[in-house]
Amino acid sequence: MLPLEKVDYVKARAYFILSVLFLGELACGNIEIQLFEQKRILMGTIVSITIYAVEEPEFWQKHVASALETIKQIEDLTSSYNDSSQIGQINVHAGKDYYQVDKDVLEIIKQAKEISKLSHGAFDITILPLLRMWNFKSSNPRVPTEMEITENLALVGFNNIEIQHNKIRLSQIGMGLDLGGIAKGYAVDRAVEVLKAFGYKDFLVEAGGDLCAVVGDLTKGRRKIWIRHPRQRDKFFANINMDQGAVATSGDYERYFEISDKRYHHILNPKTGYPSAPVVSVTIFSETTFLADAASTAVFVLGPEQGFEFIENNLLIEGLIIFEQGGKLKWKASNKIACKINTIGK
Repeated sequence: MLPLEKVDYVKARAYFILSVLFLGELACGNIEIQLFEQKRILMGTIVSITIYAVEEPEFWQKHVASALETIKQIEDLTSSYNDSSQIGQINVHAGKDYYQVDKDVLEIIKQAKEISKLSHGAFDITILPLLRMWNFKSSNPRVPTEMEITENLALVGFNNIEIQHNKIRLSQIGMGLDLGGIAKGYAVDRAVEVLKAFGYKDFLVEAGGDLCAVVGDLTKGRRKIWIRHPRQRDKFFANINMDQGAVATSGDYERYFEISDKRYHHILNPKTGYPSAPVVSVTIFSETTFLADAASTAVFVLGPEQGFEFIENNLLIEGLIIFEQGGKLKWKASNKIACKINTIGK
């Protein structure tokens, strides 16, 4: 286990670790708050929606099912591994024709390009050729050759995404989009919109580490975000008092393989074709989950120095970075997050 060590970028004494979870023991005076929850496997992870109320809301199951169905629709539109999806069709038509897309797909791609520009290409949804080459889902993964890396890097570049009204085109044959770094966050935000439209004021939508909390009178001041230790999966390291907003984490621990004690994880640097280093996790806090989702990937790839600068220069996000240096895990965090941390272990 690597020891965690503080880096003096902020004065507050706190520690940060990998992966965000939500846990809560809620009570409001003498009133017991009940939790009404549904879960489904969507977008390659467990998606849960929790409603907080004193009494069981009428039609809540139908309303939550509607929010989950919205996430399913986003999944069906954006899967890069299904040629019948709209993203799949864009990839099939790469280097050839424009393909007309749904307003959700268009919005995701536009936002993705904007974040790519802001991060100078650290976040890039044209990374699919590299992901296919590494094939982290294989039962016998391997490290690609230099020639393979070079060939596939030539197919990566967000500036080669062409947008014409509601039509999308990739300029080169062999290019491909993968929205894994932003679609899940966008889907969470859409589900939040559905529940707000039904009148819910206290609820949480969570999808594999991406979450959005909406606070009302029942839960105000009573929510905490719990964070796991980066290298001890069964232990928590800290919690953060957080009433409302979105959180997303990118980490090197969910999808990876090891060869000769070296970890090769799925968060690739679009400019090198290799897994990004030395960051091991990034957690971003924002008002929207799609921004938190994409920004966590961008900061992970940018690294401790440039990633911290990216956070500090963006008024819409706060965040923490954990990275490896000299055999130790160290951290940096923006000031607003540092002051909310409650350390519970090392």
